Amino acid sequence: MSLEQPVLWLGLAGFTPEQGKHLELQLAQLPKGLAVWQGGAFSEADAWLVSGEKSRLLSADTLKVLAGRPTERAIQLNLSEVDRPIAFSLPLASSNLDPMYTFDPASAPSLHQVLQQLEARLRSLCCQFVLGGQLIARESQLLPGIYQVSHRGALLAVMDFHEWRIGISPDAEPQDFELARWDRRPLAARGVPPHFLPNSLSQLRWIYAQRTRRDVLPPRYRNKPVYFRRAPDVPQRWLRDSQLLLLRALSQEVSTFDRLQQRTGLAPAQLTRDLASLYFAGSITTTPDKAGTASFGSLDITSGSAADAAALRAAASPAGASGQPRTVTVDLTAPAQLGRK
Repeated sequence: MSLEQPVLWLGLAGFTPEQGKHLELQLAQLPKGLAVWQGGAFSEADAWLVSGEKSRLLSADTLKVLAGRPTERAIQLNLSEVDRPIAFSLPLASSNLDPMYTFDPASAPSLHQVLQQLEARLRSLCCQFVLGGQLIARESQLLPGIYQVSHRGALLAVMDFHEWRIGISPDAEPQDFELARWDRRPLAARGVPPHFLPNSLSQLRWIYAQRTRRDVLPPRYRNKPVYFRRAPDVPQRWLRDSQLLLLRALSQEVSTFDRLQQRTGLAPAQLTRDLASLYFAGSITTTPDKAGTASFGSLDITSGSAADAAALRAAASPAGASGQPRTVTVDLTAPAQLGRK
């Protein structure tokens, strides 16, 4: 099994249109690495590139990034709550700013080097991506029980489908999973090691669906009516604006793929990715009997700007799948072999 590269989303702030275009051009020319970097919405990105010239440290924990484009607003971040790595372009406007990662925006090697450093910081996310993809590929063959994933005698992950707990070793490397063994774990060794990073089946599959370049949406979701089932089995802060839009639309009216395109205005590729994520998180179904009766109205995204709401979420509690998830939930769309009675 060859190691698939995850797409890691990169948010830019404070750069002029010319600087932004130059950085995006350099991203497209990067040599092959652990991940594929793509530009995305700042509030939804896995890592940030910030203009050092436009950054102002207002206090020990408060950073303000001035707008680099006429249509943008300044961004204010509470650094104590940021859980994504940030790299600052040189030169720095403030001598009080002492960032961990810096780069020369005019130098492709410098950008490549800092992205490698960010990849190292996001190693656990890349491990979650690889394991999530393997779970999707193998889940039709898995039976109730406990599985362990190991490589060269090192335990990488434990999946307890009795207690619905999954843990990944904090020392695991994404490459370790490529040739790893999957074995049934003896009942005497039941339980996930307490120092392992906690995950759930829904969370791992969500991370994979959001970052794979493959189309993992089941074909029936392209030609059958799609029903809202329930809120996704992942932390709410992981939800993108486009996914909130889909959940709202489906909770109001059953729709087909084409109808959802018309109602939401999402591009086919984005719609496919988001529907796949919602499917693996147990939020949607093509079976009428499994449709939910509650609406998704508790998260109202029809009023105000969705982009402003996302920016507010980022400033108040920056998140995304770059951190280690701490909420362990029960997945209700697991294959029959793993389903609870």
